[in-house]
Amino acid sequence: MNNEKTLRRTVCVAAALFCLAEPVAAQVGRLGQRTAAQAGAKKDEETVKISRFPPPGKTAMVKTPEFSYSVNNIQPKVNRKQREWALFEVKYETSAKWTDELTFVYHVMTKGRDEQNKELFSYYTTTVRYIDIPKGDHMSCVALPPSLVERYGEPIAVALEITGKDGSVLASEALASGIQLPKEWWRDSNVMDKRDAAGNPFLVRRNGLVDRLKTPFALINPDDYEVVQ
Repeated sequence: MNNEKTLRRTVCVAAALFCLAEPVAAQVGRLGQRTAAQAGAKKDEETVKISRFPPPGKTAMVKTPEFSYSVNNIQPKVNRKQREWALFEVKYETSAKWTDELTFVYHVMTKGRDEQNKELFSYYTTTVRYIDIPKGDHMSCVALPPSLVERYGEPIAVALEITGKDGSVLASEALASGIQLPKEWWRDSNVMDKRDAAGNPFLVRRNGLVDRLKTPFALINPDDYEVVQ
């Protein structure tokens, strides 16, 4: 009799535990589904693809655009020759209905000659932050002004990293022409901190790489570009 009571009691306890475990398992399952759905939604929201990237070299050189105007008391042109900019136009795609923010960090290396006709390498970087980006195709663009190109040389390497609001890298691209460089050369101390036998730096860091809004190209296809923060 005692054995029978003990058996019944064990069965009842097991059944109660099973009934208790079932809703807990269901809750865990639903939580897992929600987490997966949230992760999927976040992944969709942060999908960015570079569909066109500008190669360095002569193909990046663009003459200053000319516009027709009719304004009184404006002096005639002083410089009759059209000067050339190093223009870097990037086409990218976003798949989310809206993306809050994207940060574009550009890196450019140029090669020229100094006053002693020695090779001169220069490094430029700038950051452009776009906000409220709708789904679809977009453009981003930075440029080196003519004076810098004429003085320090044309681009031989261009790189770009696109990061999301949380700082994660969503897309990147890098191209070089006429020079062998590591994949992420702008982070490589062997490139950025390299010096010659006399202690002179291989790369001279310079300012001057600017967003297109600070160039005459700002008036061309403005609807292709998002708001810069």
